[in-house]
Amino acid sequence: KCSVVLPLLAAAIFSCGSTFGAAFTVINTSDSGADSLRQAITDANGMAGADTIDFDIPGVGQKTITLLSLLPQITETVIIDGGNGGVATNRVEVTGAGALGTGLDLENAGASNSVIQNLVINGFTARQILLIAVSTTTIQGNILGLDATGSTIVAGSGTGIEMCCGSGGNIIGDSTAGDGNVISSVSSFGISISASNAIIQGNLIGLNAAGTAHVGSPNQGINISNGSATIGGTNPGERNVIVAVTGIEFSGNPALGRSTGTVEGNFIGTDATGTIALNLGGGSGIDVDHATGVVIEGGNVISGNGVGISMHSSGTSGAVSDSTTVQGNFIGTAADGVTALGNSGVGVDIFITNNNHIGGSTAGEGNVIAFNGGVGVRMAIGTNNPIEGNSIFSNGGLGIDLDTAGVSLNDLGDLDTGANNLQNFPRITAVTAAGGNLAISGVLNSLPSKSHRLEFFANTAADASGFGEGQTFLGFSDVTTDSGGNKLFDVTFPFTGSVNAVTATATDPDGNTSEFSHAFGTKLQNISTRLNVLTGENVLIGGFIITGDTPKQVIVRAIGPSLGIGGLTGVLADPVLELHKADGTVVTNDNWKDTQQAEIEATTIPPSDDLESAIVATLEPGAHTAIVSGKNNGTGIGLVEAYDLDPQFGPILANISTRGFVDTGNNVMIGGFIVGPTATGLAAVLVRGIGPSLSGAGIADPLLDPFLELHDGNGAVLATNDNWKDTQQTEIEATTIPPSNDSESAILQSLAPGAYTAILSGVGETTGVGLVEAYNLPNTL
Repeated sequence: KCSVVLPLLAAAIFSCGSTFGAAFTVINTSDSGADSLRQAITDANGMAGADTIDFDIPGVGQKTITLLSLLPQITETVIIDGGNGGVATNRVEVTGAGALGTGLDLENAGASNSVIQNLVINGFTARQILLIAVSTTTIQGNILGLDATGSTIVAGSGTGIEMCCGSGGNIIGDSTAGDGNVISSVSSFGISISASNAIIQGNLIGLNAAGTAHVGSPNQGINISNGSATIGGTNPGERNVIVAVTGIEFSGNPALGRSTGTVEGNFIGTDATGTIALNLGGGSGIDVDHATGVVIEGGNVISGNGVGISMHSSGTSGAVSDSTTVQGNFIGTAADGVTALGNSGVGVDIFITNNNHIGGSTAGEGNVIAFNGGVGVRMAIGTNNPIEGNSIFSNGGLGIDLDTAGVSLNDLGDLDTGANNLQNFPRITAVTAAGGNLAISGVLNSLPSKSHRLEFFANTAADASGFGEGQTFLGFSDVTTDSGGNKLFDVTFPFTGSVNAVTATATDPDGNTSEFSHAFGTKLQNISTRLNVLTGENVLIGGFIITGDTPKQVIVRAIGPSLGIGGLTGVLADPVLELHKADGTVVTNDNWKDTQQAEIEATTIPPSDDLESAIVATLEPGAHTAIVSGKNNGTGIGLVEAYDLDPQFGPILANISTRGFVDTGNNVMIGGFIVGPTATGLAAVLVRGIGPSLSGAGIADPLLDPFLELHDGNGAVLATNDNWKDTQQTEIEATTIPPSNDSESAILQSLAPGAYTAILSGVGETTGVGLVEAYNLPNTL
């Protein structure tokens, strides 16, 4: 059926061959013959100008055209509108029933400027729509690879849309509601692009038409191979929602030129609301392989995938990916930057690729990289990759991990090489919170006479490793190392939120960013325990752990005679102190003035009685033990103390335990600790009272039923516990270190900076060997 399309104010009579084109209406579902789709395409190919094919098939219900052979190639500009009877949502279905390769085939430059809209096309094993050497063609409002409801994949459906070979400037979807396509496939691509300047907007790829669940299992939502594309845009209507094994892949043969493009404002790995993760497997949200200049920006949510963003170069050497920009995205969260939708693996993975920029120095360029199952940003091989201004927190691994897995410690002079040249991180030595500001001091050691950008971050929790992460970007400072490679820094930033740890990174002039520094923040310090010191296994044994990457100076004291000044009777008359270091060496002191008198006096806290003991030592990170006994097997009430002599310094004096005989009255076990430094937030502390399980360690007379009290610095009782499962069972189990015996005690508290006391006694005034422990749990805050 042919009718003339007249322009406005036309006075002439035009034939069907007019350059203004003809209109053809399909009125049946036949495979061929008069008024069929096949005949309409054949007739339109014979007409010059932009022809129109529409549908007016009578009757009720879904109208489905089942093809028995391939349709003719479309060689002329045509507008095909599948809205039956002029109703866009009454889409006519065209199916290959799993027996034919290609649905609509636009394979001639003459077909440029065409429009394919409001159709359901499915069951074609190769692709539903093919564009070859076709430009500025629009494909919108279609359902491809699914049934007419947009809820079920149709068997045999291959790639949704494929464009290649000289095609350029084609538009898939639109920012207007209803004009996007719903596209899925059985195992191929949603959209495959080997063309230039494609625009992909407003589509649902790998989801149902409601955007609530994934449908089918496309291997790649969008593949750009030796091509370029703009995917998404700044307006919500331009957003694509993509769920596939790999959401978007930039790839290709390096010999043919690397792919490039912009990805902006999309949801990748989630439903259409961006609040529910719909993970299809172990692929990447965005995979950049043999590409250059890719820009991933503008609020993409990349969550619920295997890896968030992967940048790498596989295959042919000599043409690595480079210059990818990743800015302003949510990688592992919803668009609020808070709700956890983590990718199961790494947030951003960089391998054999250089000159990429993760975040930026301008407001809004930082990414949120959080709740991912692996490392926040991992870089195995590559240099000149700045990581700046991001919010990186709550990931399963390090915030930033360079080169081999795990913390890459600084080397003097920063002479080592590797990923990002293994740039040294700054070392924070002091943090003071006052008046709505954080003052941070420290030192950078790196290559001499080089400028560096130091970035500083506040964290509500330190990483379990003690290094990083970087939750809240505080600001930066540009510094230049001296001829020896050193630079002291002292910076202040406004900050009024909760902070438990402060970290920093350093970036050299070439864009090599370090891992996060050791976290400086709240910790346990100045530990003391008092009890009745007996003989044999009932001496006083105090243990503590130093965490971090550098040594810490401490003083350990054994106090006895001076306790009588406070009114105690039966004190230990002549304590002897042994310090068992983590390296296995032992230092012993009887009377503190015998050795180290000058060093001990310089601490300003020497023992007040000459018979008491003290040792000043610089201890490497690790577990250390202090044993207090009585000279010549003397007994009595004694006190062991470990004081942090660098309370504003990086390494942490943490995870303290004391073992001894728990008696009654004044001879119960009294353990004290201090949370500090001042005004840097709360510390999560687990205090345990252990007794029965000590029998497994060979203790013959354990305290069978410990009772634990926690007091603040004023003596007020904060909490008590008899059997740990009575209260806080779920929270204590979540720490992964609950007591192993139900009769033992535990208290989990968030404690402000200050002094605290733990008292361990036996229920019903029972006695025996007991153990009191205080664990700093920075990763649970």
